[in-house]
Amino acid sequence: MFQVLGHIDAMKGYYPAFSGIPASESIDLALQAIAGSGASIEINTSGKTKTVGGWYPSNEILERAHYFGVTCSFGSDSHVPSRVGDDFEEVRALLKSIGFREWFFYRQKQPVAVPL
Repeated sequence: MFQVLGHIDAMKGYYPAFSGIPASESIDLALQAIAGSGASIEINTSGKTKTVGGWYPSNEILERAHYFGVTCSFGSDSHVPSRVGDDFEEVRALLKSIGFREWFFYRQKQPVAVPL
């Protein structure tokens, strides 16, 4: 299937009103399913280039993801070379502050943990 689920709340990039929607039971159920599947969610910094001005997913969703044991991966969605690795250190610091100890990339569909 897939290893990383990206842009989990990307609709806020085009419809900023979605940014204010709190984490809900539906999101919790989705995060539990993701945790059970062994997939990671991507923290994507491209949202800062859109009206919403923030990363995907929201900090609230990241906190819920940590609670349910979902792992994270990093992506800058860099369509131009200057954006490769955009906000890497800021995302790393945020994950650590939430309680994550590592993030993941995948090699031949196998997770590789990288300490934060």
